[in-house]
Amino acid sequence: MSKLKFRLPDSLARALGSNPVVDELAQRVNRVVEGILENEALTADLDDAAAKVLLNWGIACAEMIAHGTVGLNDTEAEEVMSPRLRPTRRLMRLVNKWVAGRKEMDVEGSAALLAKIVEQAAIIYGQDFAPPDAVRLDAFLSQQQVLIDDPQAKIESLRDLLENSIRTPGATEEEHDDQDQDQEI
Repeated sequence: MSKLKFRLPDSLARALGSNPVVDELAQRVNRVVEGILENEALTADLDDAAAKVLLNWGIACAEMIAHGTVGLNDTEAEEVMSPRLRPTRRLMRLVNKWVAGRKEMDVEGSAALLAKIVEQAAIIYGQDFAPPDAVRLDAFLSQQQVLIDDPQAKIESLRDLLENSIRTPGATEEEHDDQDQDQEI
């Protein structure tokens, strides 16, 4: 696989000039992204289109985690990133298994695997993640029967479900309730 390089937009790079913190962050992002791209087991059971969607999700998570380490040295950054990068890889392996087994898996098996995926997402996305309740998960699983022959769409819909469960930091409980209602519509 080709090496992916993190690159700042030209205008931002010019504005920052040669900044060791930015350079260090870019190198850190490259390392975590390469770790995802080089691990073929994360997407082994998927066709190319579905694998690309899952890789993009994993890369987005890895980049988010790495960006949270601005200002830390490599040792500190590794201590912060490692507990969230492992769950990112676990989530990807679980999604790979969930999608690949979609035709053979019964509803209970699918629900159990989905629960494990949600557990990993809670670690990855942190304190602002509010796991979908049982009603939303049941509705989501019911919708997945329509996507049984479209693994790419199945992964995209799962990512949407989980990323729409991230609450806006600083929002009031009433705003969180409004956000939940908007997602149900």
